Amino acid sequence: MFSVPGIALITGAGSGIGRATALAFARAGASGLHLVDVNRSRLEETRKDVSAEAANPQFKAYTSEADLSKEDQVVRMVQDAANNFGRIDYAANIAGICESTPASTADTSLAIYDQTNGINARGVFLCMREQLRVMRDQEAVARIPGRPGVRGAIVNMSSIYGCVGSGKFTSYVASKHAVVGLTKAAAISHSVDSIRVNAVCPGFVDTPMAESGKEHFDFRALLEMAVPMKRFGMAEEIADVVVFLSSERASFVTGHSFIADGGTTIV
Repeated sequence: MFSVPGIALITGAGSGIGRATALAFARAGASGLHLVDVNRSRLEETRKDVSAEAANPQFKAYTSEADLSKEDQVVRMVQDAANNFGRIDYAANIAGICESTPASTADTSLAIYDQTNGINARGVFLCMREQLRVMRDQEAVARIPGRPGVRGAIVNMSSIYGCVGSGKFTSYVASKHAVVGLTKAAAISHSVDSIRVNAVCPGFVDTPMAESGKEHFDFRALLEMAVPMKRFGMAEEIADVVVFLSSERASFVTGHSFIADGGTTIV
């Protein structure tokens, strides 16, 4: 188990990979979580569950309901987290959406493109910008003897479609490539501040987002054809990667896009 004893801010915490990430941080010893989602009831369920699962006896959890495409809501949410805990050690920007109906590039509407990129790309940029501003101004902490102190670690959620293309989901592919680029830019910009920034690129994972696509795809045939491991990933498996990249066991890793896809992109 990787130890993450500090404070984590997690977006998309109401379901799927975001919820699994919140639970993983709580079980790995986080002293506090600030959980963010657009769905208040699901957010409250996650808050109760992480409080019950927390390994740290000093654990506290707070929540914010926020639309991450709205600058004022992101600024307020990140500031609330900083005010509640005094610092933000880890940020996991998990929230994301995908267009509900497959379409070619020529048939993709501007409204769908803007909506998808508003959360997946603009939202990640806004969250990172505000998180970096908080982290840059806080004291560095060294938690592993002999290693340099760090001010913070950020993990952004991309996708295998941030590494390869798809002819059916133009908006999603564009947004997830943007996340990879934003991650690299921020990693270069803020290494001097002792802040690490990485991305995770999951393949096909059993989440509510994947469930919504079952009316358009035969997932059993897709898994047999495209995934060497012949199964969906679990949200918990992706959450473990997020916790590792956040932890000081990954202290020399920054600007990296970690692919966790059961081998999909190697064939």
